[in-house]
Amino acid sequence: MLTNRGRVVFGVLFAALVLAVAATSAIAQENRFKVYVAAGFLSPLDSSDAELGEQVDKFEVRDEIGFGVGFEWRPNPVLGLELDYFGASQDIEFGGARIAETDVAPLTLAVNFHFARKHRFDVYVGPLVSYVSWGEIEFTPEIAAAIGQSSVSAESETAVGAQIGVDITVNSRFAIVTGVRYLDFSITPEGATATGSLGVDPLIVRVGAAWRW
Repeated sequence: MLTNRGRVVFGVLFAALVLAVAATSAIAQENRFKVYVAAGFLSPLDSSDAELGEQVDKFEVRDEIGFGVGFEWRPNPVLGLELDYFGASQDIEFGGARIAETDVAPLTLAVNFHFARKHRFDVYVGPLVSYVSWGEIEFTPEIAAAIGQSSVSAESETAVGAQIGVDITVNSRFAIVTGVRYLDFSITPEGATATGSLGVDPLIVRVGAAWRW
């Protein structure tokens, strides 16, 4: 479910997108396809207060670095359809102490609007929708002993968000890709230890290399 902060961020970026598209002038299109690999810094913006045993404190997911691959097809100079897979390992903390680890893997579809392509820079913004898969939540030995189980599954979910990116042209075929992406999602454990959702709502800052043709 989209949080209030998610609605604000999504609304602002979408408004900027609409204004940018409205101001777009026709440009020559040199490349219709792009494949890329990128490293991403995933920084959660949300956390949740919860109870563990008799202690009430903050659950949060730690910042991590992950890696992704993607493809974009541009049917015209302005519009781009992008499919991206990103994966990262995540440590879960309670009161600042690590209690578990898991993996997160958003598969994301983006509609990009390229509104400023000049010289070496190709700037774009767009809305996103993601299918977010989580791996098993594996508890540390101390927590596993305390609760009587070593791991628990997490529910997959659908998320929405927005991104802004800049491709920096190296030559006619290669480019450096950079961008910032926001996704509104949480992690929800299943089974006996599930006590609700842990907010994540990350910013993902990406940099990588692309081949265009």
